[in-house]
Amino acid sequence: MVLKKNLIIGGVHKAGTTSLFTYLSWHPEICCSDIKETHFFSDHNYFKKHTNYEDFFSQNKSKNIWLEASPEYIYGKHKTAGLIKEYNPNAKIIFIFRNPSEKILSSFKHRKKKLIFPEDYNFSSFYNEHLSFSSLEEVNSKNPYSKELLEGSYIDYLPVWYEYFSDSQIKVLFFDDLKDNPHLVIQELCSWLNLNESVYNNKSFEIENKSVNFKYSKLQKVAQFAAKKFEPFLRKNYTIKKNLRKLYYRLNVKTLAQTEEPSLNELDKLYRFKNKQLKEFLEDKKYFNIPKWLEDCE
Repeated sequence: MVLKKNLIIGGVHKAGTTSLFTYLSWHPEICCSDIKETHFFSDHNYFKKHTNYEDFFSQNKSKNIWLEASPEYIYGKHKTAGLIKEYNPNAKIIFIFRNPSEKILSSFKHRKKKLIFPEDYNFSSFYNEHLSFSSLEEVNSKNPYSKELLEGSYIDYLPVWYEYFSDSQIKVLFFDDLKDNPHLVIQELCSWLNLNESVYNNKSFEIENKSVNFKYSKLQKVAQFAAKKFEPFLRKNYTIKKNLRKLYYRLNVKTLAQTEEPSLNELDKLYRFKNKQLKEFLEDKKYFNIPKWLEDCE
């Protein structure tokens, strides 16, 4: 059975996909997947909990729109787009883009949050070890940290999706707008999806999946395990999730002074030409309200 409507947030990492998935899940006409990232159509060897796509949606299957968010889909290009098209040619796809250099910095902080990097490991050291290239052509795609540079070249992935889906089926958003005015972004999406936007009139939009600094690593490990194990329950009980998060932040999150990252300027230079191409492509698709990091690529 093909679902009436599939809505898929297909990219990109660290650009607000978790927040957007959460906001959209509040709408009474949307059924969200039990876990945010199903990886069902992924081109890579991700673990897939179910072999039947519909099994990722355990409740409210009568709703018109079924939502999932696997932000690596965009990088699957022809294979992933083809699999989604084969499953449901009427699917709608959302991509959210963020300034590539800021995205990489956020990914670095997220890895520290997940205890992949030691607490005293700073971004400058990370840049020098994995990101210091004079052009994207020099990037070693076998190094997962260096490969992330290639993932910030959105123009190398986005056009493929327009070969499989019409302009009206693809919506490009920007992290900047979602962060600064989430209510306006949701209004725009409701219009695109023909949904009643008044549902969100009294909603408070909070940032999900923040990259924060923690005090105690052992407590952080426990929190990560619990968040993953109980994700389906927490997705369905957002108020409980929000209150638990607030409690945890009081217990184990510390605030550090914001520091300038000179390495970001070097990363921006790497993307200047690719961002210019992206800007021209989006303008051709009638996207004119673009963020400053794209405007400054000339």
